[in-house]
Amino acid sequence: MLAALVAGALGCSSVTPPAPSASATPTGDHPAPTVDASPRTPGPDVELDARGPRERPPVPPAPELADAYRFVSAPDFLNQDVADLTAGGRRTHVVKGTGEVANSTNASYETALDRVIDEMASHGTRDVLVPGDLVEGRWGRDDARTGVFGPVRTEAQRMRAWRRAADVYYPAWFERFDDHDLRTYPAVGDHEVGDDPWRTSRRNPWVDFKRRHVPQIKEIFADHALTRADGRPRFTDRPRRGPARRTAYAVRLDADVLLVTLDVFERRGGDVHISVDPAQLRWLEGVLRRARRADVPWVMVQAHTPMPGPVRVRNSTHLVYEGGLRSDLWRTMVDGGVDVYLSGEVHDQTVRQRDGILEVSHGSLFYRGEASYVVGQATRDELVLENRQFRGTVGYDERLWTTSRQGAPGEITYPLRSIVTGTLVASRSRSGGLRVEDADGVLAPRG
Repeated sequence: MLAALVAGALGCSSVTPPAPSASATPTGDHPAPTVDASPRTPGPDVELDARGPRERPPVPPAPELADAYRFVSAPDFLNQDVADLTAGGRRTHVVKGTGEVANSTNASYETALDRVIDEMASHGTRDVLVPGDLVEGRWGRDDARTGVFGPVRTEAQRMRAWRRAADVYYPAWFERFDDHDLRTYPAVGDHEVGDDPWRTSRRNPWVDFKRRHVPQIKEIFADHALTRADGRPRFTDRPRRGPARRTAYAVRLDADVLLVTLDVFERRGGDVHISVDPAQLRWLEGVLRRARRADVPWVMVQAHTPMPGPVRVRNSTHLVYEGGLRSDLWRTMVDGGVDVYLSGEVHDQTVRQRDGILEVSHGSLFYRGEASYVVGQATRDELVLENRQFRGTVGYDERLWTTSRQGAPGEITYPLRSIVTGTLVASRSRSGGLRVEDADGVLAPRG
């Protein structure tokens, strides 16, 4: 895919809109390049941390478990549209404001991505969990008026442009993991349905479009992420009816681990809500009943948004699940014996232990030089988690082209391997519950 691109090296970055001054080490002074809406005012469920992920000190590594099943979890990876728009004989498009060819990757990105994903693969696993936000997904628009994915004046044109963008960015995302012999287990994030918000105080044709077309947009995601080449679903255990029948699924990753993936973006009442639909909830109840009967040692649920509660937040509008601990979803997970709830969205790491469930809010933003991931180990009686944090550098002198008005930084490097910034060791209690034996750094459970 990238032969022609790598040969051209860094000369393919495109849009250079008004931007903060260039910096080799991004700080909170730089706006997140792919966030359109202003972050919400921090409320009582947001915990601000003066130190960013890149500044946190290392901690001793987690213990190695013999004969353990291993996995990686990396929500919000990439949370950005990265692909070569000049490959495969595609027509090139020039940005009128700069005279440069519109492109969404370059050699520095591809080198950095290869290094990060290669390290994920080095932990003796093939499985990567991704609780949402694979892409930027702000498609059906063309703020630089390049025509890369066609015109976007009407809703029909917007939908065609959305499909064309999906046909480029999703395959590029999956190909990178395939190249490292890694299997991915993705969930729907807000960026897979256009990024929040889905309503604005003033009429916005693009926001109105994505809100009205959530079902079609999810079908496109499912076609690319959860469907085999022969058209069959990747996973057979899924809701048989309801809006999440193609986007929620359960899979036994190992004899000791069941993963349940939820779609928490529900279109109802003319808006998009952070909730699961009734059919999906009934399906989840059945999955958890069967897991109890089968005596599955570890049941993990992944979905994009955390439950409300103080968590570290980094460059995020911090969507949370509606109703939180009072919701039917939370009570179903508690009653059904869920051990771990994996969520993303906040681009930082926090663990909370509530009602017998470990809620692990984690993830990061690759394009800010803050890539991270969690490595998990599981045996029948023990579960070990370790947060791995990279310290990359970015350059804002140029920007990669994106469909929205402000492109990503044009240069990024990850010269060093990650460091460990958090660990957690848990075991089964005599009553069958989960007991945290040891924890350190960002994975030490909060009160």
